[in-house]
Amino acid sequence: MLRQGLGDKPDLQYLLTSRPPEALSAPQWMQAQRAYWGVEAGLHQRLDVSADEDRSRVRQRNAVWVLGMFRRIGISLFMHWRGQNPKWAKATLADFHEEMSLEHQRRAFAIVSSKKSAALESS
Repeated sequence: MLRQGLGDKPDLQYLLTSRPPEALSAPQWMQAQRAYWGVEAGLHQRLDVSADEDRSRVRQRNAVWVLGMFRRIGISLFMHWRGQNPKWAKATLADFHEEMSLEHQRRAFAIVSSKKSAALESS
């Protein structure tokens, strides 16, 4: 394949896999590559843009892993929440955070303002 506007230089693509080269046909390899980029574009775009993961300054290995898991859980919860109601089809992760924050504020206000809290009785 020749790149447009860059001369006669071939465009090489490398795929890393544990499968031997003869295991898949060329269209099957292309499908596997597209499936990989579908995941990359979906989850990683949400992590990079919505969860602002690229700006994280955490460098300690365990902390990076734990924060990554919490971000992924948050995105999973967001996707579930968004699928619950058609009016939320265009909702963003920020909308989800705001809605969850408002729900917790309502609960906290109910606990603080009640004369006798069911949450305090159970502890």
